[in-house]
Amino acid sequence: MASTTPVYDSVMGKTGSGMSNFINKLTGMPPEDGAEQLSSCTKGVNAYKSYRDRQRFIFVDTPGFNNQMMSQSEVFEAIARWLEKTHRRSIEPTGVIYTQSITDKSRSATDAQGFQLFRRLCGEKAADRIRLVTTMCDEVEASEAHNVEETLQRTEWQSLIEEGARPEIFDNTSETAWKIVRDLGNTKKTLLLQEELVDMGRVLEDTTAGKLLGLKKTVTIRGQLKQWFDWSS
Repeated sequence: MASTTPVYDSVMGKTGSGMSNFINKLTGMPPEDGAEQLSSCTKGVNAYKSYRDRQRFIFVDTPGFNNQMMSQSEVFEAIARWLEKTHRRSIEPTGVIYTQSITDKSRSATDAQGFQLFRRLCGEKAADRIRLVTTMCDEVEASEAHNVEETLQRTEWQSLIEEGARPEIFDNTSETAWKIVRDLGNTKKTLLLQEELVDMGRVLEDTTAGKLLGLKKTVTIRGQLKQWFDWSS
């Protein structure tokens, strides 16, 4: 009989970094159409069940950052609404897996923004629940993969690793995917964005991650009239 308390792991990353493929290796599901292309085949947040050693796992596939079919704000809002909804139901994540293709050597400003968005929505307190996973390592020489991994750990990933995140290498096999998931254990932690939206009652644009995107605040009719006519009551 499977455990009644499931393990929830969310997978995030840049479009084309192998998020869906990672989940496919865990669930045995066939790849989505277009999974090998740079355009995103995951347009919303999708959850997939899997059972292993009498334990139930829920893997959450999210739309990728730097998405050709959705703006960065739309991607963030889709992820935020899912996290808010699950937190209101007292469903906390066991881990958050961030995928980074080892073959992606060019880093644009949008790519950097996507990673910072990810970091801010997780928060420092939940850093030990993060796994920074390099993917597509089977497509390059081992020495090249090692060099890219070291560079990431010295630069973009350094601060997050110092806070408790752990780098991992995924070699496109089910065995390594499950090892990464198993090593997360069963500890659950609330992400910063969930705390801000639910526990602190903040609107999305006032969250730590939302401020990075400069989201426009939703103004009510009364609020707009106050701005126009300087109403104080």
